[in-house]
Amino acid sequence: MLYIKDIQNEKFKGLRLCKADLSDYCKVFAFLDSCRNALDRIEFFYPYTEEELKGVLDKGYFLCAMDGDEIVATCAVDADEGYAKQLAGIIEKSTNGKVKTSRAYEASGLMVRADYRGAKLASYMLSEVVCYAEKEKIDLCGVVHYLNKASIATFFGRKFLLSGIFEPISGYKFVYLLKKFNFHYSKPEKYVKIEITRAEEQKTALQKGLQGFGFDRDALLFSEIGRKA
Repeated sequence: MLYIKDIQNEKFKGLRLCKADLSDYCKVFAFLDSCRNALDRIEFFYPYTEEELKGVLDKGYFLCAMDGDEIVATCAVDADEGYAKQLAGIIEKSTNGKVKTSRAYEASGLMVRADYRGAKLASYMLSEVVCYAEKEKIDLCGVVHYLNKASIATFFGRKFLLSGIFEPISGYKFVYLLKKFNFHYSKPEKYVKIEITRAEEQKTALQKGLQGFGFDRDALLFSEIGRKA
């Protein structure tokens, strides 16, 4: 692991932010596999294939929060160009061409070990990935199970916009949360509420050019999003 900096956290002391590479594959895989198997709903984290994880570790930007020698949280940017174009295509199709990006690189692998939750580590890790994307001047896309409210809310907290919904694999329906480089939106004054379970209504809203930006209890908030002057 390549040390980057110390993590300032009120609940957990002595954490370090590190960048993993291909030589850390076994350790990273074991962490993600263990955390996924411990989830109440295992479908909330769709696992990397061996090839995908090795690709992100080798060519992407894979961050780990370390407590001593143990990984306690992760988040990454997948640098795969083909996949970034695929995600951009899903977003454009979902919004009937009203939201466009040439490439949307996946912000992937967002995971926090169960005994380290409640300390805003997920938000911190995603924030570090966003900072990297800003330096690289790239658009990011979070791919989240459509019922995973906690994860969707974390992306909303970093100003991602729900810009797509798609079922690429039988039994798995995902929402696609986009953060465009150098796009700062104004807070909508008018919006509609759609329950998180009503995927078809969300699809209709997206086709009309609306994007999701927040929650009101279990309802997603959709609106036309305008750029700040």
